[in-house]
Amino acid sequence: MIDFSKYPAEPFRIKSVEPVAMISREERLKVAKEAGYNTFLINSKDVYIDLLTDSGTNAMSDRQWGGMMIGDEAYAGSRNFHHLQEVVQKHFGFKYIVPTHQGRGAENLLSQIAIKPGQFVPGNMYFTTTRYHQERNGGIFVDIIRDEAHDATLDIPFKVISTWRSSRELSTKKVLKMWLMYALPLR
Repeated sequence: MIDFSKYPAEPFRIKSVEPVAMISREERLKVAKEAGYNTFLINSKDVYIDLLTDSGTNAMSDRQWGGMMIGDEAYAGSRNFHHLQEVVQKHFGFKYIVPTHQGRGAENLLSQIAIKPGQFVPGNMYFTTTRYHQERNGGIFVDIIRDEAHDATLDIPFKVISTWRSSRELSTKKVLKMWLMYALPLR
């Protein structure tokens, strides 16, 4: 018998539903092959569960929808921007902020500003767009994960190499040209 106390109901109600279709296994295989097995080339109408991203894949709360309805969408000088700026300054101490539509957009801006041609950017298991932004802006990407990081069955807390010296990829010369250690949480 199932112990339902281990699986409590979610503390929210879903406010929006979007119908999706599931194509047959044969159709999915055909779509994947036609896309060259590149998930970025598969049309969203052919995707039942999107595991490629976590951007915009969840239902919004009633407060988020309400915020959109009362938001100030002025091109410049909106009260929402000023509120965001005040909160960021209060909690993080940054004098200036540049709001972006999502992390990938912000990552591209950061890469354009910070990377100089020939600089090495070590990190752990890049997203394809992360690597693209860094290389497009002149950086040389160096993945410094340890071999065990490729085994999803292992429960290891830190999948990046334990010391700089243990990496054959990073010589002293490369470290001196490095501008940023890019680390993404993998748990």
